[in-house]
Amino acid sequence: MNTKEYIESGILEEYVLGTVSPQEKREVECMSSIYPEIRAELDNLSAAMEQYAQTLRREPPSDVKAWLLKELDFDTPGTEEIDEAVQPEGQVTEDEAETTIRPLYSKDDYTHSRPTYRFTWLVAASLGLIVLVFAYFLYSQLQGSQQTLSSLRESNQQLTDEVRTLRTHQQQTDQTLAILKEPGTRVIRLNATDTTTANLATVYWNASTGQVNLEIDSLTRPSEAQQYQLWAIVDGKPVDAGVFEIGEGTRVVQQTKKFLKADAFAITLERRGGSPTPTLSAMVVVGNVKT
Repeated sequence: MNTKEYIESGILEEYVLGTVSPQEKREVECMSSIYPEIRAELDNLSAAMEQYAQTLRREPPSDVKAWLLKELDFDTPGTEEIDEAVQPEGQVTEDEAETTIRPLYSKDDYTHSRPTYRFTWLVAASLGLIVLVFAYFLYSQLQGSQQTLSSLRESNQQLTDEVRTLRTHQQQTDQTLAILKEPGTRVIRLNATDTTTANLATVYWNASTGQVNLEIDSLTRPSEAQQYQLWAIVDGKPVDAGVFEIGEGTRVVQQTKKFLKADAFAITLERRGGSPTPTLSAMVVVGNVKT
């Protein structure tokens, strides 16, 4: 709040003069108990008003008392009422002269009203604390909802990825079944050259059309400098059947080169781009064509 604007609004002067409404009176008393600068200004105005009243006080002339005693006859018997004497213009009586002018509101009035301000302040502080606790509760609920929403989004993303993977597998399975349904298709299982059962693959070779399709079971992805190469063994000699890549989700690879005759198929790991002759020491899998 801008206390300077409040002080300059003139409401404090009206309060000291007693011309404010009951609501404005309560407002001034509340504001003066909260803001020290308003309280100080109110005290200064009260003191200034009292000083101004004192400046208007006049001492009666010295001959007024003698004149009154002369005009009033207290010794007359039976007299119960005394006519009011006409006093000279500009003169006041002794009782009026002794009358003390006091401000409308003294400091004691402000002091007695402070417990009311204190109680009001405690009520306002309690309400503020309740609002703060309720706001913290709502904030906690919002944080929990956001965490739950984030978990649901992660779960939804995982389910989406799983569905995408299942669809890919289903498409590959459908592709394999379509190849197997073609007349003349033969299945050649390529076994590992070592004692392990890893790095396996399957060749679907159609002797009628010469089409070769390679299904990758568990071949691991090579380094960037290397590449797998398929070989067809024809009359005891290896013939290049083309290189192929292994990407994420890759299972069936259709080779461009066709063979109407083959005794076996093998896969070697060569430098990227392939080799004109197979590196026997880098042979991964091999499988004979069963008659």
